[in-house]
Amino acid sequence: MIGLVLGMLWSRRGRAATVMLLTALATAGALAAPAYLTAADDRIVRSEVAAAAPSERTVLITGEVLSSGGGSMAKTFQSLAGGWLDAPGYATVFSAQFPAQPGDLAMATASQLTTVVFRENICAHVRVVAGRCLMGTGDTILSGRTADRLGLHPGDTMSLTGSRYDQLSSRYVPAGPPTALTIVGVVEPRDAGEPYWGRTGGMRDAFQVDRRTLDTFSRPAELESYDAYPLPGAITVDTLPALREWTGKAQQRSTEEARLNTDLDVLLDRIDERRAEVRAAVPFAVAPVLLLAWAVITLAVSTVIRARRFEHGIIALRGVARPGRWWLATGETLLSVLTGAALGFTAAGGWQIRGAWPYAAVAVLGALAVALTVALRTVSAPVSALLRQVDRHTARWRGLALEGVLVVAAVVAVAQVRGRPGGVALLAPALVLVAIAVLAGRVGPILSGLAAARVLRRPSAGRFRLAGALAGFRLARRPVGARLLALLTLAVGSLAFAAGTTSAVDQRQRDQAALATGAPVVLNVDATSRTQLLRAVRAADPEGRSAMAVVPIRDSDDNSGAVAVAVDAARLPAVALWPAGAPPVADVAARLHPPAPAEAVTHTGAKIALDVTVSVLDRPDVVLTATLAPLDGQPTATADLGKLVLGRRTYTGETPMCVRGCRLVEIAAKLPPYVGPTIVVTLHSPPPTEWRTAPGATAVRGADGITFSLPMTSQPGAGVLRPAFGPAELPVATTAPLPDAEFKTFGSKAVPVAEFSATRLPRVGTAGAFVDLEYADLTAEDDGRATGAEVWLSATAPPGIVDALRAQGLTVTGRRTVADTRAALAAGGTALGLRFYLMAGWLSAALGAAGLAVAAIGTSTHDLRALRVQGLRRSTGTLVEPFVVLVLVAAAGVAGVLGAGLAWFAVGGTLPGLKGTGLPPLGVPAATVGVTLAALAVAGLTAQAAASRTRTPRRSPRSGRPPRPS
Repeated sequence: MIGLVLGMLWSRRGRAATVMLLTALATAGALAAPAYLTAADDRIVRSEVAAAAPSERTVLITGEVLSSGGGSMAKTFQSLAGGWLDAPGYATVFSAQFPAQPGDLAMATASQLTTVVFRENICAHVRVVAGRCLMGTGDTILSGRTADRLGLHPGDTMSLTGSRYDQLSSRYVPAGPPTALTIVGVVEPRDAGEPYWGRTGGMRDAFQVDRRTLDTFSRPAELESYDAYPLPGAITVDTLPALREWTGKAQQRSTEEARLNTDLDVLLDRIDERRAEVRAAVPFAVAPVLLLAWAVITLAVSTVIRARRFEHGIIALRGVARPGRWWLATGETLLSVLTGAALGFTAAGGWQIRGAWPYAAVAVLGALAVALTVALRTVSAPVSALLRQVDRHTARWRGLALEGVLVVAAVVAVAQVRGRPGGVALLAPALVLVAIAVLAGRVGPILSGLAAARVLRRPSAGRFRLAGALAGFRLARRPVGARLLALLTLAVGSLAFAAGTTSAVDQRQRDQAALATGAPVVLNVDATSRTQLLRAVRAADPEGRSAMAVVPIRDSDDNSGAVAVAVDAARLPAVALWPAGAPPVADVAARLHPPAPAEAVTHTGAKIALDVTVSVLDRPDVVLTATLAPLDGQPTATADLGKLVLGRRTYTGETPMCVRGCRLVEIAAKLPPYVGPTIVVTLHSPPPTEWRTAPGATAVRGADGITFSLPMTSQPGAGVLRPAFGPAELPVATTAPLPDAEFKTFGSKAVPVAEFSATRLPRVGTAGAFVDLEYADLTAEDDGRATGAEVWLSATAPPGIVDALRAQGLTVTGRRTVADTRAALAAGGTALGLRFYLMAGWLSAALGAAGLAVAAIGTSTHDLRALRVQGLRRSTGTLVEPFVVLVLVAAAGVAGVLGAGLAWFAVGGTLPGLKGTGLPPLGVPAATVGVTLAALAVAGLTAQAAASRTRTPRRSPRSGRPPRPS
């Protein structure tokens, strides 16, 4: 029996090869899903690792180590923490630091302190600008910014000593004898963004020394730390389980002596979430591909088995038992399907693809089921039907019932996806397309027959009309025509829906990327202060057309990140990518930065002196302070002017940071944190400006100065006096009303605002606010540091703008563009899952072309030859089959596009990542469908022409008659 089956295979090896190739195509198509998932997993891991915050990629262990005498430090931390950092694929960097003060100062304030740092192997990661790197004891190197701030150069010497805090004097005092240091070089990081520099990126504003020099200092304690960062290939899909296991154990190791800090688990969770998003879409997008593959296999097997109906009738007539007849009917198909499945699995690389077996099993089992069903149903027909080679019509009601179930399932899926997504709703797009394809297969032949009959009723029908009418009748009366129309409708509809989905995803990603980036190019920079950032950017771009300083404002009570963005508003129109639907950018810029009511009050010198008369003072513990922002960009500092006493006197304070000039931020009488008495002070010879006081306080200008009355209150900031340089209320462009008309600026200080509405804003989208950086800095109460500082560049920024920014003292630590943001969005799990729809759509189109080829091979032309005998012209008859192909492709194009449109309007706007999306851009989908229909027509006509040549009998060279069959 096996030999007989092999003989049957060989005798019709062409059709057996067709079934084999179609099964291989179906298996390979099914493996497209796990192959895509494998590639998507790798891309997700790479993109998430690249976009992760430093704290999510690195591990930091810190601990304060107390001195064991002189410059010696206990080794407990190094031995303990060093053994913890065994994360697979991670490298470690050890560092130690302590505060120091100038050796000639007996007492120092916090603003006079500096830091001495040892960082392991630093010379391999810096570029020497001047001098050399560390070589011996007593050597130190500085960054270019630190050297400029301190006015030091290679060859200069200075003396530093370790500091300790003295509680009695509230000052820092030497912890031991001073140590002489020689500045041997000015250096810059080779790459400020490389993982070696830790979470902050770049060099610290400190004196960098080697370990030998560090140990020459007497210090009460030092802060030691280990930074662990991943080497290339440390975080991959294959290493995720090991990293997850290590993270779970590492979190339990942290102690008071060694505190372990990492957000690696957050990164791993986000990677798992993105991978799950892909898996939520891909398996269901491949469903139409499998349905089409099984349909094409059904056509192929039907063609093969129908060609052997007479043989099976003879076998049944001769009394062969039913099991034997079934084996003869299915053996040929079974071997073809299994061989094709093995070939397709191997060709698609299934042996190397993660998770390939379940998809391959579904494809192969489905192919076997449909193939065996068709074969057994055909040979189970009555013997008379097999001998006459006619089709059975007894199971039409079963087909109608199945099609009705599919239509109902599509309706249920649409209803569910618009209510509570889940279950059958995940198959909603495929079910809608299948339902439309089924209806097209039912309605198309009817309309084709009616149109053909109408053509023939006309008095005169030309050659093309007659051929078109015959094509319509063939499509209407042959079951394979309805099946092929449904198959092509599903193929075209799947591709059209996928192209529309991809077009919508692309458009949304373009909009989101421009909105999230804010400008064509964004530079992450390391700036000493917001003042320095503003001055540097304005100096690098004096015309204001290329660069804009930006600092995010973060709420310390909110872990969600930036709640607002502070920008140099005057440059907003030239630099920012302004979103559609937002107010005019010029109006927003003008309202954010109205003209200043007065000039800034400046102070230059190493000391500040205020001539003050205190006329009312019932408490002896009120301290007078002055807060100043250095114009050279150093952090804002507060000078202590001493305790207030009754009467007139001059209050002085040390302001070494103001040698190059400072802006006076505020003068404050530090009131007790509880309800106290009223204080009245007069500031003699005040700066020529207006002053702003806290609520309830008053400022009255007289001949001898300005008298301030500070109320009896427990409110913080009640004793603050500020020069009226900026507006009384901070202008805020906000996408939502602010509670209590207050806004938290830098340092989380709530300030009164003048808010106005803006529906959308760059970077913050529909949930955030914009303020002017200069005015927001005036209202802040922090040290003025530019945390998270950025420089936005316009599309027309000159190539040398980055070098100009570096020349002004800014360190560029990162760069991203709109294209980078879009690439990150495209690497998201949802976006990758939706893009698989397009791949599945192209596979569907390829299967549609295969279906046309199979139908052409199996089409019989006996009826056309009979019409030739009755007088049909040969030229007209040769046009019938090509017209059938063209009619099928055209009808499938109309029905497929209609089905894709219905599927989009039914469920498109509810797909993950596309919620609320309207009609997608139609240019790409229209072009895709047009090219696909043309390709299907060409494929169908080519297959039909090849089949016609195969069916045309060869003439005998002598008699001119067809040769006898052998």
